[in-house]
Amino acid sequence: MADISSIRRGGLCRHALRLSALVVGAGALLQLGGCGATLGDLTTASVTNYQAANMFAPAGYSISANTDGSIHVTAAGSPGTPSDRLEKIALAAAADYGAQQHQKTFTSTPAQTSFKCGKTKMTEKGQQVTIKPTDLRVVSIDVTYGRDGIAPAARNTRETADALKAQLQSETVPPDVQAAATQEVSQQCGRPL
Repeated sequence: MADISSIRRGGLCRHALRLSALVVGAGALLQLGGCGATLGDLTTASVTNYQAANMFAPAGYSISANTDGSIHVTAAGSPGTPSDRLEKIALAAAADYGAQQHQKTFTSTPAQTSFKCGKTKMTEKGQQVTIKPTDLRVVSIDVTYGRDGIAPAARNTRETADALKAQLQSETVPPDVQAAATQEVSQQCGRPL
């Protein structure tokens, strides 16, 4: 039978491991801060991958319901992410969502591209501070699902999701394409080049 002191020591060891992991993580963030990196740098520095967007990492896909029963899918990406890649992310998310909902097929509207320009100033302790904006390219589609493939443009949800996710995983965006995409976002947001 285990002795109480050995159980307590085991609990202390687990807490010590968690604390050391937290300290290492905080140290890494401080190192990034020392290099002049910001949260904006971390979220917009590279080409966007297939992932869900959230409050802390706005680059990725999001899904919402339209009032007519269709689904609205957006894919937001860093300035260096071209529209065609974001369209693939949106279609993969739509197909994956449909497969999870046991829908066999889906159709989508043509992709619409827009730009979301981030703030350049914020108030900190009563003072205006200049910040690096988080600018995003956004592609959106509206999707309807069906259990059968009656519509001529209907795509199979599972096959489309698997194919697009594999393609996104293996695809690389050349630096010149990233630079051109970044320049377009900068122009749309009125940023100096």
